[in-house]
Amino acid sequence: MNSGRPETTENLPALHTIFQGEVAMVTDCGGFIKIPGCRKQGLVHGAHMSSCRVDKPSEIVDVGEKVWVRLIGREMKRERIKVSLSMKAVNQGTGKDLDRQRRSFQDYTGQKITLEAVLNTTCKECGCKGHFAKETGSTRENMVRSGAHFFHSP
Repeated sequence: MNSGRPETTENLPALHTIFQGEVAMVTDCGGFIKIPGCRKQGLVHGAHMSSCRVDKPSEIVDVGEKVWVRLIGREMKRERIKVSLSMKAVNQGTGKDLDRQRRSFQDYTGQKITLEAVLNTTCKECGCKGHFAKETGSTRENMVRSGAHFFHSP
């Protein structure tokens, strides 16, 4: 299917565009949606199918079903464009935008990025929020107590 030339974003909808697409395939990680007006498909990851946890994407969508999606990301990987879509940002009955806060999704096509996130967890080692004990590389002896919180020493 690849003609040997790198893919372009020429016929893809713009970032944040809401459109209705047809489910082409459902996998354990999500559903692939046909993008109207081009030969490309985008992935709606299970985490972007619903505001609730989705264990089996096949329980949410079926092949051939029409769903409303928003294009939330594009990334160039090995001369191919990976398209990320979201269903939870769009009302499935009307196609209206549900993301009133307008989270800033960005186009990272051709750019390498490093993600750093604060986790909603509590470390078993120190009791601090935002990381796991195994990520600290520290022991209790390497930690310094400051007030009511523990901070890992460098």
